[in-house]
Amino acid sequence: MKRREFMGILAGGFLFLFTGSRILLRKIKNGLIRPPGAVEEESFNYKCVRCGKCILACPAKCLRPVSMEKGLMEWGTPCIEPRKAGCLMCFNCARVCPSSAVIDIKGSNPKIGTARIDVSRCLVWQHGKDCLVCLEYCPAGAIHTDDSGRPLVDPDTCIGCGICEANCPVDGISAIRVSNTGERRYRLREGRYR
Repeated sequence: MKRREFMGILAGGFLFLFTGSRILLRKIKNGLIRPPGAVEEESFNYKCVRCGKCILACPAKCLRPVSMEKGLMEWGTPCIEPRKAGCLMCFNCARVCPSSAVIDIKGSNPKIGTARIDVSRCLVWQHGKDCLVCLEYCPAGAIHTDDSGRPLVDPDTCIGCGICEANCPVDGISAIRVSNTGERRYRLREGRYR
């Protein structure tokens, strides 16, 4: 190998090291739905020790470890996959968390996201079928019907638990989906979480 080629490879390696690591570690809005009581995302990724205790303690089995495709900083941290199971808001995750990445917020108003109905997939909206499964399963009373009997979500009342999405009878991608929009996260101020 010639000296010029070696220097080119070396320079390319340094360039990748500095730009590639920034891409891998950059903070992006990841859209992950975190357990109730999760601290702010940057602190969460730092504090979470990826022990999996919260995943094992979850009676609903809604928590899953984040895969590496979602990001290096998020890898192995717990997130809720509502299509598989909704959160029961039991707060077991906070009770077993050894690092305070998830804190106990029992007694406050938890909100981990907001559901939204995709009217192009909803059986009632598209086909006039007699299906209000989302309304029946909603523990927060956030789903109601309009004058035509079609389901609507009140985003202010929705807690984002995902029970509606888990029980939606539409095959594949659910007609009602939860995102982390409107989530309440907690930050440490003056020695206390707020």
